[in-house]
Amino acid sequence: MNAELAGSSRTDTLGERVRAARREAGLTQGQVAGAELTKGFISQVETGQVRPSIRSLQLIAGRLGRPLEYFLGDEPLADSKRFTFHRLAAEAALERGEWSEAVLHATQGRDLASKRSDRATALRLLAAAALGDGRPEEAFDGITTALDLLDPARDADAICRLLYLRGSAYVQARQLVAACEAFEGARDLVERSEITDPRLRARIAVALGTCYRRLGRPTKALEAYHQGQAIASRSSELRLAAQGMMGAAVSHYDAGELDGAIASYERALELFERVADSGFELSVLQSLATVHLELGELDEARTLADRARSRAEMIGASDRLPIADTILARIALAQGRAADALALAMTAERALAAVADRRQQADALRVIGAANGVLGQEAPADQAYRAAIRTLEELDDRVDLATVATEYSKLLRSRGEIDAAFEMLELAGARVGPGR
Repeated sequence: MNAELAGSSRTDTLGERVRAARREAGLTQGQVAGAELTKGFISQVETGQVRPSIRSLQLIAGRLGRPLEYFLGDEPLADSKRFTFHRLAAEAALERGEWSEAVLHATQGRDLASKRSDRATALRLLAAAALGDGRPEEAFDGITTALDLLDPARDADAICRLLYLRGSAYVQARQLVAACEAFEGARDLVERSEITDPRLRARIAVALGTCYRRLGRPTKALEAYHQGQAIASRSSELRLAAQGMMGAAVSHYDAGELDGAIASYERALELFERVADSGFELSVLQSLATVHLELGELDEARTLADRARSRAEMIGASDRLPIADTILARIALAQGRAADALALAMTAERALAAVADRRQQADALRVIGAANGVLGQEAPADQAYRAAIRTLEELDDRVDLATVATEYSKLLRSRGEIDAAFEMLELAGARVGPGR
């Protein structure tokens, strides 16, 4: 414990500590207030008439050259409450995709954590923020450290969340086999420990489905996707309510009402756990449609793709419309409607290029190449296939690159271009090995 804090009287009030520290520093109330606060406010703090928010107290502490703990150390469970606040704030920031904000709160929570399990939680949140910011290696380090802090007999839920995060990090690092193993470990732990969190279970199922599909296991992928869809709960109204509760949490925090802020964040996160965001829902529908298509179940694939398109229109997710159109184009091609497929895919490809979604753009280019091939338009087919291959090479998407190269090799072979076809097969073989 800080020596100054240990030597101070435990009966001092917060205001008395502020006044004593100000006088010791030789500052006036106006100098402590600075531009952000007022002299009158500092006077009210010192006399106990108002209680400053954490943010205001941080400003005061900084000007007085004292740690925040000097002023809060006499409050029962202060560290515990502040850890809870920062944990919830970090989780809320992750929901919003605000990675730097999540790092700020998770770091403060880590520094406050006195229990191994709390420190592991803070490390998991830091790893999630790193992953969201595209830094998988940093995420791996945090996950490994956090797992070492936990007891498998007591901390099954926390371990499960870390395994899910590890799987997500492997996906980002394009190590699909390792990702699949991590997700399967999380799924098995959920079942073995009877963890009931529906959101966690749904996300594990969908993540597994995506891994299975990309590893060429469509039946297992379909089963996992259906499980995830069945578990997930969807309600836009609940999401709006959750966002409102997050706003209330910040308002409580600014007013210095830490307990109220914690309660609002907990309510917001409870609501978030009852919904899957619209992007998650659309991803499930699109993935299910793709798997049904790969299994030759065209009617079911079209129904799901149409649902995804309608849902995207309903919520204004214009960036998702061309993804659904690409799936519909593939269905049209499978139904022998090459001209319709070409028109849909070309429109989708332009839209995807406009939003810089290169992975999905490559998929649309693949359909354009295939449709042109069916229509006997060799030069446009070659151009589209090679553009798709270049994009996937730049993205280092080895599995999809192997699929497109194999498909293109078949077209080349049908045209009698044996050397070019063999070149594509070599590309497919070279790429699929390490990724599988």
